[in-house]
Amino acid sequence: MNLKQFFESEKSRVFVPDTFFTKRVMARLQGVSTWKYGIWELMPNSTRQVLALALALILCFVAIELFIPQTPQRGVVESVLESEESPVESLIYNDTDVPARQVVLQQLIAGEDER
Repeated sequence: MNLKQFFESEKSRVFVPDTFFTKRVMARLQGVSTWKYGIWELMPNSTRQVLALALALILCFVAIELFIPQTPQRGVVESVLESEESPVESLIYNDTDVPARQVVLQQLIAGEDER
């Protein structure tokens, strides 16, 4: 037996499976128990209820935050300063409904004339 025949015989023995290879593999797989449990089966019953309730509450809070917009709260300082604030200062400091340029310019000029 020369060296080439030896390597060919070893290669066929190692890399080419025999005729009963699939039957042996399937028999070995059937003998091994598979993992049939999920995460809910591993936890105790009391933990499942607590986690389900916590998940439901988190989803409810997220839904409320998404559907109900937050409005800024006015504090005591803002309500006191509002009485002292002129319309010109109100226009500059508050970022609500800015009118057209000409109206803003007229209000600013009128505010300068009053002083």
